[in-house]
Amino acid sequence: MDRITTIIFVRHAQSLHPWSDDRTRPLTEEGLRDRGIVLDTLRNEKYEIDAFLCSPYRRSADTIRPAAEAYGMEIITDERFRERTGGAGSAGMLEKRWADLTFAEEGGESILSVQQRNMEAFREVLRGYAGRTVVIGTHGTALSSILRYYDPSFGVKDFLRIIDWMPCIIEMTFSGDKLLGKRELAHVKKDWQPADPSVITACGETCTGCEKYRDGRCPGCIAADGIVPEWKESGRCRVHACAHDHGVTCCALCAAFPCERVPVLIHWKPDAVEKLAFLRNELLKSPLR
Repeated sequence: MDRITTIIFVRHAQSLHPWSDDRTRPLTEEGLRDRGIVLDTLRNEKYEIDAFLCSPYRRSADTIRPAAEAYGMEIITDERFRERTGGAGSAGMLEKRWADLTFAEEGGESILSVQQRNMEAFREVLRGYAGRTVVIGTHGTALSSILRYYDPSFGVKDFLRIIDWMPCIIEMTFSGDKLLGKRELAHVKKDWQPADPSVITACGETCTGCEKYRDGRCPGCIAADGIVPEWKESGRCRVHACAHDHGVTCCALCAAFPCERVPVLIHWKPDAVEKLAFLRNELLKSPLR
């Protein structure tokens, strides 16, 4: 008889929104505090963890990091566990994606695509860690695509029920590749946060997500009016100066966006125009603007 394999999925804690690069989006201050529930849950359940696996995205790794450190383990990332790539949004897209798993908005990824790569990685986990207990750091849609694989009735209503759970901890047990059971162990419910333009820098980042800002090494671009340690040799940040010359706080809100200066001024981001376009859409929808 196959030994029981236990998988503990951990959907990440609350992260900063919006953020120009989904891969590096950090946790909010609340999210950093709430991730303590992960270690508490593992200890309360008396798990003996054999491995910590994770999406390569920062918010997922940071959510399980304190628990991994407490168990004295490294976090192993797998690109296939990443979150769904989002595209141009409009009304009704969410329902369309769950009604037809092959549907994807322009520039986005279908749930079927997310499911296929997540399940490819997950099957390898079930084989490679058979009979052991593994934590997997994941995301809302990525996790939901796996739940849908094992339960074809899982749909948009089920997705919406858990989408505000950050973090969310779900245990699934297997005999070989056969699902034996599923338990929702713990979660923290968080309300949706509208984009707040007052905390977004000219280049589309958020100072509160930066370690240099949090530990006091940098006052932040907004408070320092673009004159920060990163730019001490060249003076005021040119992106910050350009945005303010055009009467906006962020390049994404400029009437001239996108212009030829964006890739020149934000040269460290090859996809600066694409990321700022997403940010612009979020900011224009925000009631805080």
